[in-house]
Amino acid sequence: MSLYRSRHAAARFLPGMFVRFVQLYVRPRISGLEYLPREGGFVIAANHQSHADTAVVFASLPPDIRDHFVAAAAQDYFFQGGPQQYFSRVLFNAIPIARDRRGGQDPLRHAARALREGYALLLFPEGTRSKDGSLGPFRAGIGKLLADFPQIPVIPTWIGGTTRVMPKGKFVPRPVQVTVRFGEPLHVEAHPRMRRSWQTAADQIRNAILAIGDYAPETPDQTDAFAQDDE
Repeated sequence: MSLYRSRHAAARFLPGMFVRFVQLYVRPRISGLEYLPREGGFVIAANHQSHADTAVVFASLPPDIRDHFVAAAAQDYFFQGGPQQYFSRVLFNAIPIARDRRGGQDPLRHAARALREGYALLLFPEGTRSKDGSLGPFRAGIGKLLADFPQIPVIPTWIGGTTRVMPKGKFVPRPVQVTVRFGEPLHVEAHPRMRRSWQTAADQIRNAILAIGDYAPETPDQTDAFAQDDE
């Protein structure tokens, strides 16, 4: 279980200090911890509103799960060197996810390997942060990933309040209380060679997050109005 763990000396003490800071600063209200598997790989699929989301989820997990946690992060934003890459690796064992297929490599190859190695993998299937707090459409990538891991449970997760902690475009967090809700595990079905099944699986996970989050009911065509952008 050391494949994706940061080997930097600071990784021995900095995550624990950071977790305590987050817990005191934003006082997360957590529910559904009983749904988290205590062993083996699984996916935490969450809505994405802020760069504070990963920190809040990480700080909400029990210590034994934090010990085998990795966070998927946009390769073009968090893996270009500098402090963003340093802190994402040291604090969260971040792994890169390419948002395109340039280079010919599977953008989900690190996520797949993390699941094979038994990690708890945090994914944001929207692929970008929400502009207005609504839940955008999920990209089919999570369905493609899970098509190869039918035995892997998915924990739908709703994060609330992080847009006030760190709105898009802001870099100094504010001490606002947040909420994290973990839902019941899902086992979605998708076929490795059927693209339509990937999107169906992604939509199933999205619906589970809608069910546990504080969202207004959607009209049938409302999801088409959501637009994605780059970080």
